[in-house]
Amino acid sequence: MKRKGTAQRLPDIQEILKRLTGELQIKFFPLHDIPEAVTWAERGYIAIHENFRTRRRHSYHVICGRREPLERFCHLVGLPETAITASEFYRFWHLTWYPDGPPPPKRRRNKAA
Repeated sequence: MKRKGTAQRLPDIQEILKRLTGELQIKFFPLHDIPEAVTWAERGYIAIHENFRTRRRHSYHVICGRREPLERFCHLVGLPETAITASEFYRFWHLTWYPDGPPPPKRRRNKAA
Protein backbone atom coordinates (compact mmCIF):
# COMPACT_ATOMS: atom_id res chain seq x y z
CA MET A 1 0.00 0.00 0.00
CA LYS A 2 1.35 3.41 -0.97
CA ARG A 3 1.48 6.11 1.60
CA LYS A 4 -0.16 9.36 0.70
CA GLY A 5 2.25 11.92 -0.70
CA THR A 6 5.18 9.53 -1.25
CA ALA A 7 4.77 8.91 -4.98
CA GLN A 8 6.81 11.22 -7.19
CA ARG A 9 4.68 13.01 -9.76
CA LEU A 10 6.42 13.00 -13.10
CA PRO A 11 5.93 15.78 -15.64
CA ASP A 12 3.54 15.17 -18.50
CA ILE A 13 6.10 14.66 -21.27
CA GLN A 14 3.42 14.76 -23.97
CA GLU A 15 2.28 18.23 -22.88
CA ILE A 16 5.87 19.47 -22.97
CA LEU A 17 6.38 17.95 -26.42
CA LYS A 18 3.21 19.61 -27.75
CA ARG A 19 4.71 22.98 -26.85
CA LEU A 20 8.00 22.13 -28.53
CA THR A 21 6.63 20.68 -31.78
CA GLY A 22 5.82 24.16 -33.09
CA GLU A 23 9.50 25.05 -32.79
CA LEU A 24 11.27 21.75 -33.48
CA GLN A 25 10.91 18.49 -35.40
CA ILE A 26 10.73 16.33 -32.30
CA LYS A 27 9.26 12.93 -31.47
CA PHE A 28 8.99 10.76 -28.35
CA PHE A 29 9.91 7.07 -28.53
CA PRO A 30 9.16 4.47 -25.85
CA LEU A 31 12.07 2.51 -24.46
CA HIS A 32 11.48 -0.49 -26.75
CA ASP A 33 11.70 1.74 -29.86
CA ILE A 34 15.26 3.01 -29.35
CA PRO A 35 16.41 1.73 -32.80
CA GLU A 36 13.67 3.85 -34.42
CA ALA A 37 14.71 6.81 -32.24
CA VAL A 38 18.29 6.46 -33.49
CA THR A 39 17.10 6.36 -37.12
CA TRP A 40 14.97 9.48 -36.54
CA ALA A 41 17.93 11.27 -34.91
CA GLU A 42 20.34 10.31 -37.71
CA ARG A 43 17.99 12.10 -40.13
CA GLY A 44 18.59 15.35 -38.22
CA TYR A 45 15.42 15.34 -36.13
CA ILE A 46 15.20 15.32 -32.33
CA ALA A 47 14.30 12.01 -30.73
CA ILE A 48 13.48 11.64 -27.04
CA HIS A 49 13.33 8.30 -25.26
CA GLU A 50 13.16 7.15 -21.68
CA ASN A 51 16.48 6.73 -19.95
CA PHE A 52 16.76 3.02 -19.21
CA ARG A 53 19.31 3.66 -16.46
CA THR A 54 16.81 5.25 -14.13
CA ARG A 55 14.26 3.25 -12.19
CA ARG A 56 11.66 5.99 -11.98
CA ARG A 57 12.13 7.10 -15.58
CA HIS A 58 12.25 10.72 -14.64
CA SER A 59 15.03 11.37 -17.13
CA TYR A 60 15.11 11.16 -20.89
CA HIS A 61 17.80 10.88 -23.55
CA VAL A 62 17.47 13.57 -26.20
CA ILE A 63 19.36 12.77 -29.40
CA CYS A 64 19.86 14.36 -32.82
CA GLY A 65 22.20 13.95 -35.77
CA ARG A 66 22.87 17.69 -35.81
CA ARG A 67 23.95 19.85 -32.89
CA GLU A 68 21.97 22.98 -33.86
CA PRO A 69 18.48 21.54 -33.16
CA LEU A 70 19.68 20.37 -29.73
CA GLU A 71 21.01 23.85 -29.01
CA ARG A 72 17.54 25.21 -29.81
CA PHE A 73 15.99 22.51 -27.58
CA CYS A 74 18.29 23.54 -24.73
CA HIS A 75 17.27 27.16 -25.16
CA LEU A 76 13.57 26.31 -25.11
CA VAL A 77 13.72 24.10 -21.99
CA GLY A 78 16.30 26.14 -20.08
CA LEU A 79 19.31 23.83 -20.31
CA PRO A 80 22.88 24.99 -20.90
CA GLU A 81 24.30 24.04 -24.29
CA THR A 82 27.19 22.45 -22.41
CA ALA A 83 24.79 19.57 -21.61
CA ILE A 84 25.15 18.42 -25.23
CA THR A 85 27.83 15.80 -25.91
CA ALA A 86 28.86 13.72 -28.90
CA SER A 87 27.88 10.06 -28.86
CA GLU A 88 30.76 7.61 -28.75
CA PHE A 89 28.92 4.86 -30.65
CA TYR A 90 26.47 6.58 -33.01
CA ARG A 91 26.62 9.56 -35.30
CA PHE A 92 24.57 11.94 -33.21
CA TRP A 93 24.64 14.45 -30.39
CA HIS A 94 22.82 13.77 -27.15
CA LEU A 95 21.98 14.97 -23.66
CA THR A 96 20.11 13.71 -20.63
CA TRP A 97 17.05 15.79 -19.77
CA TYR A 98 15.32 15.94 -16.39
CA PRO A 99 12.01 17.77 -17.07
CA ASP A 100 11.23 17.93 -13.34
CA GLY A 101 14.73 19.14 -12.42
CA PRO A 102 17.91 17.16 -11.84
CA PRO A 103 17.96 14.45 -9.19
CA PRO A 104 19.79 15.13 -5.94
CA PRO A 105 23.50 14.35 -6.08
CA LYS A 106 24.50 10.81 -5.20
CA ARG A 107 25.97 10.31 -1.77
CA ARG A 108 29.55 9.19 -1.75
CA ARG A 109 30.26 6.15 0.31
CA ASN A 110 33.31 6.19 2.50
CA LYS A 111 35.30 3.07 1.81
CA ALA A 112 37.26 1.64 4.68
CA ALA A 113 40.95 1.46 3.89
